[in-house]
Amino acid sequence: MAIIGARPATGIGVFRHRPRIRARPTSRRLPRTRRLAGRRGAVSSISTVLVTIAAAAGLGLFYLSQSTHVAAIGYQIDALQTRVAELRAEQQQLTFQIGTARSPSTVAEKASRDLRLVAINPAVVRFASRSIDPALLK
Repeated sequence: MAIIGARPATGIGVFRHRPRIRARPTSRRLPRTRRLAGRRGAVSSISTVLVTIAAAAGLGLFYLSQSTHVAAIGYQIDALQTRVAELRAEQQQLTFQIGTARSPSTVAEKASRDLRLVAINPAVVRFASRSIDPALLK
C-alpha cells in the first residue's frame, strides 16, 4: 500500500544513497585560469575604486570652485552696492550745494565780496519808454 506524498526509499539500511561530493584539489594553489580570473577581478575592482575616487575628487573640486566663484561675486555685489550708496550721498550733497549757490542771499553776498559790486540806488534807475504805441499793436 502506497502513501500519498511519501518518498521512495533510496537505500535500505547500510546502503543509503549519499550525495556525491566533489573532490577538492590537493594543492591549495588554484589552476592558472582561475588565478588570472581572480587577478582580473582584483584589477577591475581596484580600477573601479580609483575611478570612483577620481570622480568624487573632481566633483568636490568643481563644487569648491563654484562656491568660491559665487562667494566672490557676492563680495563684488556688496562692493558695488556700497559704491552706489556713496554716489547717491555725493549726489545729494551736490544738489544741496547747487541750491545754496543759487539762493539770492548767497549771490548778493558773493557779488559784493568777490566782485566788489554795490547795489544801485533805485532813484537813479530809469526805464526806457516804449517807442510804439500799444494800441497800434492790437
